[in-house]
Amino acid sequence: MGLRKGQKELVERYRGGKCAIAAIPGGGKTHCLSLWAVEMITHGYHKPGKILIVTYMNSAVNNFKQRISAELQKRGINGSKDYFVSTIHGLCLQIIKEKPDLIIANEEFEVIDEVSKIHLISSAIDEWKRYNEREFQLYLDMENLSVSKMGDVYKSWHEKLCRIMLSAISDFKVKGITPSEAKERCKSLGRDSILAWASDIYEIYDRRLKIGGYLDFDDMLYNAKKMLETDEHLLEKYRKKYTFVCEDEAQDSNYIQNEILTLIANGNLLRVGDSNQAICGSFSSSDFTLFKNFCEAPDTTVYSITQSSRNTREIIDLANFFVKYVRESHPVHECRDSLLPQYIEPVPEDDPRPNPVIDEYGIKAAVFESWEDEARGVVTQTIHMIKNHPDKTIAILVPTAWKMSLVVNILEARKVPFELLDNTSGERNKTLKKLGRIIDFLAVPEDGEKFSNMINECILTGDYDGPVFVDSEDETRTMGQRELLSEFIKKYPVEKILYPVGGIIETSDVPKELLKTKIWRDFTDSLDTVRQLLEFPNTVVEKLILFIAEKLRFDREERAIAQKVAGDVRYLMNQNPRWRLSDLAFELLSPKNMFNYFAGVVWDLKGFEPKPGVVTVATYHKSKGLEWDIVFLTGLNNADFPVLLDDRFMGEFWFLKEQYKNPQALIKSEMAKVFEGKIVKDSVLESKLETISERARLLYVGITRAKEYLFLSSYEQNKGKRVELPSKYFFELRRYIEEAEKT
Repeated sequence: MGLRKGQKELVERYRGGKCAIAAIPGGGKTHCLSLWAVEMITHGYHKPGKILIVTYMNSAVNNFKQRISAELQKRGINGSKDYFVSTIHGLCLQIIKEKPDLIIANEEFEVIDEVSKIHLISSAIDEWKRYNEREFQLYLDMENLSVSKMGDVYKSWHEKLCRIMLSAISDFKVKGITPSEAKERCKSLGRDSILAWASDIYEIYDRRLKIGGYLDFDDMLYNAKKMLETDEHLLEKYRKKYTFVCEDEAQDSNYIQNEILTLIANGNLLRVGDSNQAICGSFSSSDFTLFKNFCEAPDTTVYSITQSSRNTREIIDLANFFVKYVRESHPVHECRDSLLPQYIEPVPEDDPRPNPVIDEYGIKAAVFESWEDEARGVVTQTIHMIKNHPDKTIAILVPTAWKMSLVVNILEARKVPFELLDNTSGERNKTLKKLGRIIDFLAVPEDGEKFSNMINECILTGDYDGPVFVDSEDETRTMGQRELLSEFIKKYPVEKILYPVGGIIETSDVPKELLKTKIWRDFTDSLDTVRQLLEFPNTVVEKLILFIAEKLRFDREERAIAQKVAGDVRYLMNQNPRWRLSDLAFELLSPKNMFNYFAGVVWDLKGFEPKPGVVTVATYHKSKGLEWDIVFLTGLNNADFPVLLDDRFMGEFWFLKEQYKNPQALIKSEMAKVFEGKIVKDSVLESKLETISERARLLYVGITRAKEYLFLSSYEQNKGKRVELPSKYFFELRRYIEEAEKT
């Protein structure tokens, strides 16, 4: 089976009880966990129940299913009923559907998506502000804010408060605290307390959820746990159903997920994770100490996966140096346990999947004069690597979404193919954009530009290579086939193209160069489809959307998205009869539209596979679980990767008074005091220590994404009061790289 250290012990030895697998990046944990499940099923060790595997992402669910199914088929076993793979939310939804009447008024509930959730919390805060405007303004540093900036500051504070309140509400729910309990226990804090605000807003948000018949993800976990704890028959049913419970990505677990899986497992609990890749705590309720404590428990058997063939030995050495530096030399002593002493080992030379080897030292580091210079320099180097290594996959990782936009703009300007790895990326939302372009045309069919956009992006999606030489009175121009067709469509009346007199387009009106092209032949062949779309009754928009999906032969995933849009449109038009095709087109073509979340879920189910020659642009957080041949780690400055306590911290808002600059830290401090009885002497210090620790792990994740080449970059900029410097991590890593390159 080709198993390595740690993998072999799991597959051959684990047959029950508590077990932890501590895995390093690229250690093949999915591979060995899948083989363990197959081995158990092959020999019937899992009887009388099933094996339950709970993982983090929908794409990981599919990955596990495919691996287990393929291996069972090799062995001639039909074991599809012997295992179940799910996200924690999928599992909780299954539990809730057993007896939905216990938690809501009827069975017609809906899980709210992230976009709707933001709208809901925003409206809840608006309602709270109507009676608490003084409190909303209390934290603002009015003395240092100009009148001209006040509108933008109000908007920014409202947006930040949405995220802060959602995080606080999530913490309430994970701790099992109801809105009424939260409000009662926060009464003593006074009206100036941001946690008291959170308890009020929690009540409003919860009421609005119930009115809409919604559950959010935290509700699903809370209610599933409550049902298992209060209904012993239901709990017994799940314990019999799943003999073994396995949790993947256990470092990202939270308290309530931990409780649910422990209840169901009834002793047979297998957890797999890497504490050094715990990077979700700053924006979720995950707690990486849960997995760490599970590993340290006396009744837990621990196997360590330490060998990886993902990276070159040089990249492995750099990652190990970083772990050693943090643990032994970090200038803030309290942060030295940010990373555990888990060091990556290259695989033996005779391993069937050896570590990659390249002819040069493939790690570089550079400092630029500004973020703009850094972004341009990184794109230039990226183009160089594409030319020299056309068969390699490449990623540019950035610390924040706002920095991503400049990188994207430069890639677009220099015509570099790229894939944006976020919820609004073209790949994720190409189906929505396709629907948007078609509906945009159908709403205004006489508009030649809309017609051209639809044809190019939705109908004629193939490659049309080869230049066309166009003779005009003044000059001979070289044009692409698409450009030539678009120029004609935009100028020529759409009606005369679709419904020409005599049924045939008058060729004398068409440029002779265009008539000779392949794109013109394909264009005229496609006009019957366009006419069918145009003639379909648009009074029932949901049927029109499904008709579009049929005529354009959408694949399975695209059809699922089209069906979701059709269902939502029916609801939207019932709510607002004035909604028209043009409104729907505008929404579908908007980068941040109401359908993005579902499209993202469908895209995640397919999984992401980097393509050679197409640059992946992503945040460090989004890169987790992925790998590329060549990786650029950008923006390694002291705000995004703080090391010292006097570094700049992104969680501090410049427009707030000094004592309120870090509202997230204040909430955590007050939460610990009110609900856990802990006294946090310096909430800002605690928040800084947490941020430093998590950012160290985030950088470790970035380093270990690279298989062959790794480029680290930062910038040093001094603009008035704003001084941006490279992170101390960058200097330490650069020093190591320069010394290693000499040897």
